[in-house]
Amino acid sequence: MKKEKLFFILSLLSIIFLIFLTQITPMTTGKVSSIKYSQTKITIGLENQQTLILFDTKPLNLKRGDTISFKGRKEIYQDKENIIINKLIKIN
Repeated sequence: MKKEKLFFILSLLSIIFLIFLTQITPMTTGKVSSIKYSQTKITIGLENQQTLILFDTKPLNLKRGDTISFKGRKEIYQDKENIIINKLIKIN
């Protein structure tokens, strides 16, 4: 009975640890090559051909050539691999 409880607790701790690890993503930098606004999202194209998507409608103070730092996760959106942004910082 004690072994079962120990294994159960270790399993729960392992799951919590794995969830924590998946939430940690490093900040990445890039240079803006295009920015498009729509009613539900903002699409930012980078010079390295990556596409960033921000599901927000507030205007950003970004223009072509700005360097940004961002955090997000890769996902398939409209049959394309994009990065869904969680955090965006303008560097210059």
